[in-house]
Amino acid sequence: MKKTGISALILDYGGVISKPQNLEHFQEIIRVLGTNENYFMEVYYTYRKDYDNGKLSGKEYWFKILQHFGHEPNDSFANNLIKVDVKSWTEINRSMVGFIEESRDRVEKLAIISNMMRDTLAYMKSHYEWLKIFDEEIYSCEIGINKPDIRIFEFCLKRLGISPQACLFVDDSQRNVFGAVKSGMNVLHYKSFAQFSQEFNQEYFLIG
Repeated sequence: MKKTGISALILDYGGVISKPQNLEHFQEIIRVLGTNENYFMEVYYTYRKDYDNGKLSGKEYWFKILQHFGHEPNDSFANNLIKVDVKSWTEINRSMVGFIEESRDRVEKLAIISNMMRDTLAYMKSHYEWLKIFDEEIYSCEIGINKPDIRIFEFCLKRLGISPQACLFVDDSQRNVFGAVKSGMNVLHYKSFAQFSQEFNQEYFLIG
């Protein structure tokens, strides 16, 4: 099987560089709100798009959720919810970070494209030194566009200055993978590091 040469490796953050969201952090909040995990997550994602693209602040986002469950908006409660939410997204996939660090000298460009709210991004930038090895970081909250909108992929391609055929995008969301395909990028749907590593080694090689 002929392998495809990759000049730019582009990765999602949540569920790829980080572990999948850890919902254990929300259990006490779910109890206080008087709901169950499934309904809580349904409401959580109902308002998420505008939090991810920067239209809502963390406080505005959580006020909407508190009001949805019949609670009076409260600054202290909302600030606690922001902290819990950030914590749920910041457990790092050490295997993937190791792969990224090992790939740095073997590939021309490294980039992130992520649907990301400002509160988690602030935490990342203050805690993760390894972010500095990326050439480009494209976050929805900074450009106002969420995946799978093709424009976020085109924005990244323009910043990288590399043809889509020479790029590989990796995401744990099938919807986001389909969005990247529309831009002309090569794609891998991430399910586990073992699966990713096997498929990557079978189908691609890096060009520095």
